[in-house]
Amino acid sequence: MPTGYCTLEDVRRALRKAQLPGDISQDQTIAVDAIAAETEPLEKELKQHWYAPTGASILDEATVIDIPTAPKTRDDEHDLPTHGGLVHGASERDRYRHRQNSDALLEADPRTDRQRRELRRDPKREIRIAIGEYLDGHRDDRPAYTRITLDRRDVEAVNELHVIGEDGSYTDWVASSDYDGGVGTTHRGEDYWVRINNGGVSELYLDVHAMDDDLASLSNAVYVDLDYGHEGIPRAIRRAVALRAGAELAEEAVIEIPQNATVYNIETKAETMREKADDLLAEYRREDM
Repeated sequence: MPTGYCTLEDVRRALRKAQLPGDISQDQTIAVDAIAAETEPLEKELKQHWYAPTGASILDEATVIDIPTAPKTRDDEHDLPTHGGLVHGASERDRYRHRQNSDALLEADPRTDRQRRELRRDPKREIRIAIGEYLDGHRDDRPAYTRITLDRRDVEAVNELHVIGEDGSYTDWVASSDYDGGVGTTHRGEDYWVRINNGGVSELYLDVHAMDDDLASLSNAVYVDLDYGHEGIPRAIRRAVALRAGAELAEEAVIEIPQNATVYNIETKAETMREKADDLLAEYRREDM
């Protein structure tokens, strides 16, 4: 069955409150499709997933649609954040050298050339540090974290965390016994940890000192497999999906209009339902996402 964040009863209630006929039993498939069609875009728009815990009342109402009951899994690719913008691949190690008589050698004095070569030997200097300090490749007991904002909120677990090394290969920091970390502030101070901010915004912190000294690239340097989701489907989310699905049904005239009954301004009422849905979703929208 299709998956959705509300039930047919939620849609019926939304239609009745808008003073539109609420009997959609004559074609449940169309109504279910409308719910499913509003659910997936909402998750992508808000970058958030909700699921119902065992025994939730919404599960008793859901007879013709699947309500999510577990977190989702996602596999993403990230660059390591730098101090400034970089063209894709610009941070990769140069695979060539100038000829001995190259004009490029005449354009820079020995000190500039030496600095350029030293910088290329330590690409970690380009990584933007969010917590701590990274100086000249020196490692001490204090971590220097760089921060990556993950593409989904409410991260529950990091299943795999592949970080690039000196030779271009990747090491899974989760599977390796050489690295420690996890989700939550209790892991702060370890090699990696995920912080869940207000609204579920999830940020991955990586200790730059735990990385190889000479990284092959800063582009596409991190691959993370994670579980994400918020236990419990908020009432506002249920109502918003029901309002949007109800507006779609009203405009497509698939709701049953009783004989000898007249429904005025269906398009206006449908637009009002969508505006109410937007009001309910306003608190879930954040500029930093």
